[in-house]
Amino acid sequence: MKPTGNQEEFQRRLAMYLDGALSNEEASEFMTDIKNSPEQLAKLQNEKSFREFLRKKVSRHSVSPTLINSIKSKINPSH
Repeated sequence: MKPTGNQEEFQRRLAMYLDGALSNEEASEFMTDIKNSPEQLAKLQNEKSFREFLRKKVSRHSVSPTLINSIKSKINPSH
């Protein structure tokens, strides 16, 4: 991939980078592409911080095995 030429492409690559969806080579290339852009580096840091905030503050509620089995039985009544 070439250096990001537009905002959409940067956002796409940023999301993929943070999601771990880039190969090691692509991730390295992404960081090389943005290392001289304070604006893009700041966006990377902001997005990392936001994701960390969400991980810490947003909790997932547990679902009981009874509810899971009830849903499964309604989706596939033969089991």
